[in-house]
Amino acid sequence: MIRHRRGEEFLLFTQHDHALLAGRLAEKLSGSVIERASPPAIQGIALHDCGWPLHDDEPTLNADGQPLHVFETPPAIATRVWSASARRAANLHPYSGLLVSLHVLHLSLMSQASHSAAEDVFELNKFQHGQIELQEQLRPMLGLRIDRPLKHGLAPPGTSADEDRLLFDFRLLRAMDALSLALLCSEKLSVTMDGLLTRPDGEPVCLSVTRPAEFTVNLAPWPFQANSLEDQVSVRRVPARSFVNESDLRDSYTEAPTESIQVRIVGPR
Repeated sequence: MIRHRRGEEFLLFTQHDHALLAGRLAEKLSGSVIERASPPAIQGIALHDCGWPLHDDEPTLNADGQPLHVFETPPAIATRVWSASARRAANLHPYSGLLVSLHVLHLSLMSQASHSAAEDVFELNKFQHGQIELQEQLRPMLGLRIDRPLKHGLAPPGTSADEDRLLFDFRLLRAMDALSLALLCSEKLSVTMDGLLTRPDGEPVCLSVTRPAEFTVNLAPWPFQANSLEDQVSVRRVPARSFVNESDLRDSYTEAPTESIQVRIVGPR
């Protein structure tokens, strides 16, 4: 769940809707700055949070009684939805599943830096072992080897054309994920596009991201087909308050009508 503060309301976006937006953005790349991805890769980008309905259909609270924001997710919840995301994507296509598994594996590695409690470390380690096992099942289906050294599921650049394609698609997923979050979140903008490549055997490219207004992002260089992009994302509004308990939040969330928020990406002036 993305919790966007606007005045006296929280605008709540589901993680799956955020990921679907990321997939639509990837689909609209022109190929001029960043090479277009394959359909299974775009599917993986769109499904990278497809396990989150396990939480977002019944949202929980943070320590302050507010709807739990994605950046506040404890390992017990995160590992459950991450596992479901990888599994559900893999059921649709092994390449999509491999991409999502790589993404959630890297999220878990980043999460370790902020969790030192023994039960959290155990939960994250158990999850990581499960994702490595899943990747070892998916790789042979795609003609990718499992008998060479990998770092967190990825081979060094230049290992092979297929491995370079996987690295390119993984970094594109991270970039589209970050761009979608920049559009929907209300926190101070902090987006990195490090590692994004022009093509699988290409050079790194850095996209400059700024947010001049709510739900609007400026992007340069411009990688999309149209001169500007607009999209709609579903949202529900709840009061910006501390809720008594999860039942209180869920009642308010369920009763709130589903609306649409327009988001916009524009190029350099």
